Amino acid sequence: MFILRRITSKSIEINDCLGTSYVMILKERNSVEFEKTAKAMKWDDADMTKDMYGFITYNNGTDIMPLYQKSHYFIMASDGKTVANISFK
Repeated sequence: MFILRRITSKSIEINDCLGTSYVMILKERNSVEFEKTAKAMKWDDADMTKDMYGFITYNNGTDIMPLYQKSHYFIMASDGKTVANISFK
């Protein structure tokens, strides 16, 4: 079980259960897939995505979470251990 932990720029912690798998789409690595995902979410306006560097999709792609440059993100295991730091670098 994976959890996405977000620490916002205002130090608010948000945890979302991703389930047993997730897909990370980064603008820098795959701009075509990033734009396709943004369009699917109706976030295809450049102003809406200017502060995003990627998306996490989960629940077989039915749920999409934007990744913002000013927040910090960690993929956590169900026991609380950090699996990956996916914050913008």
